[in-house]
Amino acid sequence: MEGYTCSAPVDCGKQVDVSKLKGKTAIVTGGANGIGQAYVKAIAAAGVNVCIGDMDVAGGTKLAIEIGHAKFVKCDVSKWEDQVELFKTAATFTGKIDYVVANAGICPQDEIFSFAGDENEPTEPNLKAIDVNLKGALYTTKLATHYFIKQNGQTPSPAQEDTCLVLIGSGAAFLDCLRGPVYPSTKWAVRGIMHTLRRTAYYYGSRVNVISPWYVRTSILSEEAFNKVSASGVEFAETEDAGRCLLRILSDPSMNGKSLFLSPKKWAENGYLDLDIDDYPGSELLQEIQWDQIKTDPPGKGLFLD
Repeated sequence: MEGYTCSAPVDCGKQVDVSKLKGKTAIVTGGANGIGQAYVKAIAAAGVNVCIGDMDVAGGTKLAIEIGHAKFVKCDVSKWEDQVELFKTAATFTGKIDYVVANAGICPQDEIFSFAGDENEPTEPNLKAIDVNLKGALYTTKLATHYFIKQNGQTPSPAQEDTCLVLIGSGAAFLDCLRGPVYPSTKWAVRGIMHTLRRTAYYYGSRVNVISPWYVRTSILSEEAFNKVSASGVEFAETEDAGRCLLRILSDPSMNGKSLFLSPKKWAENGYLDLDIDDYPGSELLQEIQWDQIKTDPPGKGLFLD
């Protein structure tokens, strides 16, 4: 595994070869329903052993039984102990964890963008979305990194086996989304996790990438909300394309530090594309600013610093 380099956009029309995924082990948080279920089904069909973490016990258990080579763990990703148990269970397949998909997320009513009225004091807002979407993703990241380093060590070597952390962003991770700052703030932060890790992940034979879904009909929003979006003429992306997008990432050991956008067919025939917004390829100034940001302790100094 080589270190991160600014590179051309990912060829999302390339034929995907999943043959090397068979027998690997993956974790998918929030994998019982919606896009998470699409991720689970896609990698399971490629022969990957899957450990599903979700709060939906009935749905997750049913899915694991249907797949056969899958396990379900009831998991509230905002609870450290739940995620520890999820990872321990996943490791019982082969003793290793190869891929981790930090998919769990919620989008409740935003209580930051609200006004109590001229005569009322504001009340404390519900920030559960931060607990699940960001705190949960950070817990997942820490555990994934722990297992990957434990398996591959901290010295780059051809003997290291490919591992990959896939963080789930959103169109809200890079677009203006009006009247609700909580959910977008968590998704911009997820991109920040990727940017922090991508230049040093090669030390432990790993990669980190992001999938940012557009509108997809799932339970994350109400049917009424989705119908309102649809009525305005917005075309949705499809859950099946989410699975193919994930396979494109996992099957390519050279893909690191990239963000793929799960897209409606009108923007991408294959259902996903690389918008090329995370590499700054056309700006020498941004490249210079980026280097100044890290040159005191550049990637070459090692994974962990004394």
